[in-house]
Amino acid sequence: MASAVTAAMEDSCIVSSILRHLSDMKYKDRRQYGPDQPVEFLEFRPTLVPSILVNRLWAEEGTSILWARYPHLPSLKMMQPQRRQYYANKIETIFSISSPPDRPESLDYLDDLHWPNLKSLELEVDLQRHGSKFASMMHPGLEHLEISGVQSGGSSHFTDVVFPVLLASCLSLKSIRFVPETLSDNPTLHASAFYDYLDSVPSIVSVEVKATNFIDKDYLFTRLSQRVGLEGLEIDLEPGINLLPQLSDPASPSPLFSSLKRLTIMCYPEVALALPNHLEAVEELQIELGRIPDRPVQTSDLTVVEDLLAELCHCPRLRLLKIGLGLIALEFPSFHSLPRLGGAALVQLSVACPLLEDVSIFSARPSALDCSDMSSEHFDMFCKNLPRLRNLSLKLHPTTATALESTALQSLGEHCKQLELVRIKLPFQLPSLPVPSAVPEILIFDESSTSPPQSINDLVPESSGNLSGSEQGKSDLGTDHSKPINLPPLFPRLVHLAISRPETVLSVANGTFTMSSASVDDTPSDVVDPEIEEELVRTWAHPLLTHFPKLEILESWGDWVGQDHESLNYFLPTEEILASTWEFLSGAEQDLWDDEGDEDGGENWQVYDGSTDWEAASYVDQFLTINEKLRPFEDEPDGTITPGRIHDHAESFQHPGKGPVDSETSVDILPVSGHDLRETASRLDELADTGIL
Repeated sequence: MASAVTAAMEDSCIVSSILRHLSDMKYKDRRQYGPDQPVEFLEFRPTLVPSILVNRLWAEEGTSILWARYPHLPSLKMMQPQRRQYYANKIETIFSISSPPDRPESLDYLDDLHWPNLKSLELEVDLQRHGSKFASMMHPGLEHLEISGVQSGGSSHFTDVVFPVLLASCLSLKSIRFVPETLSDNPTLHASAFYDYLDSVPSIVSVEVKATNFIDKDYLFTRLSQRVGLEGLEIDLEPGINLLPQLSDPASPSPLFSSLKRLTIMCYPEVALALPNHLEAVEELQIELGRIPDRPVQTSDLTVVEDLLAELCHCPRLRLLKIGLGLIALEFPSFHSLPRLGGAALVQLSVACPLLEDVSIFSARPSALDCSDMSSEHFDMFCKNLPRLRNLSLKLHPTTATALESTALQSLGEHCKQLELVRIKLPFQLPSLPVPSAVPEILIFDESSTSPPQSINDLVPESSGNLSGSEQGKSDLGTDHSKPINLPPLFPRLVHLAISRPETVLSVANGTFTMSSASVDDTPSDVVDPEIEEELVRTWAHPLLTHFPKLEILESWGDWVGQDHESLNYFLPTEEILASTWEFLSGAEQDLWDDEGDEDGGENWQVYDGSTDWEAASYVDQFLTINEKLRPFEDEPDGTITPGRIHDHAESFQHPGKGPVDSETSVDILPVSGHDLRETASRLDELADTGIL
């Protein structure tokens, strides 16, 4: 057996598979860096550095993965010139930010390098100032190119230099993207110059130019509608309905967008309503509706969302649908003037597009969707027709959809078992969900006890007796499971639940989202009877534990009347179920900070005196003199960290002539760091110089 394991660990294919699996792993953790800072939910990956330092084989396979996925180009600067090409050969993806003009940095370390395996290049670079340093990266094997950053060269530099270089070098390019505002500070570039380049590179199947400063995007849209093989398009059209005759002409000589699978577009509602008839092959559709709001609202404006859903009968392959409604008339939509979304329209959508997995429909702040014509039967039929549904986000106005408050979650849980995200702006009453008699009693952890709080997944003997008064006042919470729960959870895969804060004695007492739990003091207890408060929190905590076993984010999305639009997130709520539930119901911010520690917010470890707690001592990273405090070591979860670049998943929205409108969805990811690569490259160079590698 030992020999088989040894042989496996010396096999390059097996080692590579192990390290790739390790590199693909992710874990999430809550962080709060100070009592006045918000709680953040960060995503981490295990580092490969320890594995790389095992031996030569593991170093070869590990550095190949690390440099292929997360290269840090400045690390090349510290290497000997003959070693730089060794690492450049491994790189498959590059995201590069050049130095700002006020702090120029030499990029000479990139000279004379070749990038044979580079597939994806994202450049936040001024191409006129630094383009020559990155020219060698634009080689025939490149498949994806993204250009961002302020460009000092203007449109002439693109037409005379950039596009000719791309045409001559990137013969196999599949997708090209210009990041929003890339050309905003320069003379605008006519879309015809860009299309002339696209027309010469038939391999390109995806084009993204949304919110860029190209002139006449309607021309580009028209030309791309006839492009053979185009699969992805992201674009914002010119304000107006100039394209409507072309889209509405039944005698069109050839079909438009015959192969398009992914479309993200911002346009007038009239254009949007004419589009689906040409999108038979589309699988992902994101439409942002808006106008320059220079006229009063019309009757047809009120039903624009329903009308668009009706037109989607022409898109039977649709898997992802996102509709955002911005300003389309004077004071519409607004808090007092709501667009309609009836139940019949949702049912019609589910019948026409049974493959839907992701549905998001929202109206720009401070508006929401009027669902007065949606019954619980309508919503149940919608759920029943979409068993593949994974993500559902509906910004409904709470006062117009009271019929759904007690039934919608049950319908989703019964028919849509694949759900991972549910964001519905309604004050659902979670205590109405079925709860088995064997639900565990949730106990408050007594700080005087030597046992830590139990995990929600642990099963311990049933506790007898009632909680003492001192136990009720503690803030460290645990969970005691008396028996395994035999009721199947309604949402076995759900990780994100967003609902409106309901009207309860706690919400009425606090009356605001803006208070911090650090400043709440004892105000709620002065207003609300402690026994009533405890019973309310427990009746909400039980169904959370029962039906949401994988819940990572509990989001409070506004209040029960739709007047409070702030969104509060409670991360990993089941780890501190009573505290998180109380915060959610009260509208208090999640607070992980320990106010009872020293001025730095943590405990002070005592100097070694012969009776040191060795578990505590293991967190200390250095010994100081007898009169000094020992500094606690900030321990990470097992297998820290290879951070990645920031990915902003927040949906943003613009209507012609106006600024962005936030869709209130975001995810925090830890930013880029090159520490692992610098450390690894430096160590491997030392080993290479000694002949070990």
